[in-house]
Amino acid sequence: MKSVFKLFLWITFGFGLLFSSMAYASDFQVVEAEGVAPVEYGDEVSARVRAMRNAIKNASMQVSASVQSSQVMENGNLTVDYLRVNSAAQVSGIEVLSEQNEGGLYKVKIEATVAPSQQCANVVSNSYHKSVAITGFAMEHPEHSTLGRLGSVDRSLAALLVNDLNGRQGIRALSANYMTLYPNTPNAPTQISPRMTLTRAVSTAKDLGVQFIVSGVIRDMAMENPDAPRAGNWDNWLKKVGISKAKRTRHFVFDVFVHDGYSGALVFQSRYKTYGLWNEKNHAEVGFGTAKFFSTDYGQQVRLLIDQAVNDLQKTVQCQPFMATIAQVDGQRIYVSSGAESGLRPGDFLSVYRTSQKFNREGDSFWQISDTRLVAEVKQVQPYYAVAELAIGAERLNLQVEDIVMAW
Repeated sequence: MKSVFKLFLWITFGFGLLFSSMAYASDFQVVEAEGVAPVEYGDEVSARVRAMRNAIKNASMQVSASVQSSQVMENGNLTVDYLRVNSAAQVSGIEVLSEQNEGGLYKVKIEATVAPSQQCANVVSNSYHKSVAITGFAMEHPEHSTLGRLGSVDRSLAALLVNDLNGRQGIRALSANYMTLYPNTPNAPTQISPRMTLTRAVSTAKDLGVQFIVSGVIRDMAMENPDAPRAGNWDNWLKKVGISKAKRTRHFVFDVFVHDGYSGALVFQSRYKTYGLWNEKNHAEVGFGTAKFFSTDYGQQVRLLIDQAVNDLQKTVQCQPFMATIAQVDGQRIYVSSGAESGLRPGDFLSVYRTSQKFNREGDSFWQISDTRLVAEVKQVQPYYAVAELAIGAERLNLQVEDIVMAW
């Protein structure tokens, strides 16, 4: 039986739990909880992992829980009745009190230290490095970039995000600023399917070999008062005699979208707005993202806005499960298309999922991810791939290339 510590490094469950080396001293509670999972294919290791997830979830629910309910009606009939219970709690100091396989059910009883936490609330967090590709930012109004020769903003903004994200923990950012995902920029990203998926994001992620696709649209770079005169040395004197001039205020508004590269689901979107003074000559060749650009008041405000977007992107990506594709299947062994560069180590456990493309009644395609309920243990790790082993042959699960593994 693997050590409890090794298993616990990755089994934080997607109901908002977060492993941490410390809990809040003033709010923590010590609770007992039980978890149960069926033993399938005779694999007690996988059952134990799922039972531990269940126990940890139940422990967190005793401290912090919220309930969301929604119903979908079609032609007067109830077609979907959806109930979800979420937790935003921090779990640490876990001790296994008892565990046993009883009649095909693996049962675990734990004692855990739990404290309320809003970090990664209702989602998950782990220490693996997730890969993201940042595409070019389509411009809704290209004519707005004429002043100052800022036409390179579609690629330069993406390049700035890549550079800043690569300095953050848990992210490997790649530049794909030569492509954009939205030919119809005014409606982006509403051309995605009713399931809030973007099929093109899946194909793009597969081509680039990344887990997430970051895209966006630049909505506004216009001057508020295009005819306002530039600031001059006499402005302060004019103010003293009650004469004021219109300010040369310039706006910067852009949207950011993050899509899961395996399902196409939209996992994050946000609009960022700012403005600043633009006092450069009308024919000045400043360029977006240059030293001269950032020396202006407008450029400084844009820099702060980009920093905010980078912070949001890091939090979003960190609070998602780690995923990687299966590159090869060989009996009980699977070859995973991520390795040491993503933080994988021998002894890690990865949940195994099947992927399949489905179509709805309107003919729109979407990707479905199905849990096999088994885990694979990482045995070997190379810089860019890893070898993991299942308790049974992969053919019994009908695993295929492009199926995925996941770590919570």
